[in-house]
Amino acid sequence: MTRSARAWALLALPVILAGCAGESAAASPSPSPAATAAAASGPPASALMVCSEDIRSKVQQALGLSAEPHTSATWAHPVYTCDYDLPMGRMTLRVRVLPGKAQAAARLVADQKATPGAQPLAGLGEQAWGTPDGTAAVLKDNQILTVDTTGLPAVFGANKQQRDDFAYEVASDVLGCWTGDGDE
Repeated sequence: MTRSARAWALLALPVILAGCAGESAAASPSPSPAATAAAASGPPASALMVCSEDIRSKVQQALGLSAEPHTSATWAHPVYTCDYDLPMGRMTLRVRVLPGKAQAAARLVADQKATPGAQPLAGLGEQAWGTPDGTAAVLKDNQILTVDTTGLPAVFGANKQQRDDFAYEVASDVLGCWTGDGDE
């Protein structure tokens, strides 16, 4: 199965994993001066989603874990980081909050150019790229979501997940919550 076919097959998983508990903070707002000022004192609610019970539950279900994974989070302006301590290793989700959409888009392009093996990913957010070793980066409004699964084995879990496919799946889950697609 090609990587593209595997990625599209993974898109079926959100049907199983659907539901973001309808959190009103799920939608990533368009940047405004007030939002930018708020980000200076703490991460926006949409960034906090990467460590939320909803996403932990989706990771638990996708990996067939007996309990939600333990997470730890930090905010070092402008980056909110959530580390997932999984039985097979560590996965890290980061949300970089930039002053505006143009700055975020430029940063995403620069990061892609600086990342060995980075290739565009179709079907994720406004623009996205991924690497074969398990990193996915996605632009949504003035934020860049990065899912880093490079701390996991190349193949893991009961479903024989691959790092790059799992990064894509988790990024898709987070974006579904940000845009409200998982509220149904």
